[in-house]
Amino acid sequence: MRKRVILSIVTLIIGIIIYYLFSKTILVKDNIVISFIRNYLLDGLWIISFYFIAVNFSKNITKYYKFLTSLYVIVLGIVFEVMQLLGIVGGIFDFIDILVYTFAALISCIVEKYIMEEKNEKV
Repeated sequence: MRKRVILSIVTLIIGIIIYYLFSKTILVKDNIVISFIRNYLLDGLWIISFYFIAVNFSKNITKYYKFLTSLYVIVLGIVFEVMQLLGIVGGIFDFIDILVYTFAALISCIVEKYIMEEKNEKV
């Protein structure tokens, strides 16, 4: 449990730092690496952080719960992208963002399975 909290806080802090360091007002120069970091890496970090926060709040963490949480994170990202497409929220719809959300959720599941999983966890 403690590892999940630490990982979610670390990814959130890294995301906040990158967000401010790579904002267009601070870092004006733009290239493919800066663009990738600004547009996609941050999304992945937010998803990873959100996943571990969501999993951490459950008292009964099962494999099924982790699977549902990863689906929830992806669906939430898709809903947000569709809201951008419809003009409900600010931002620009980007299909690659949906792929990034899916990839980040997959990374979260892999980290959960091989690093975070506790021996006494319920199946």
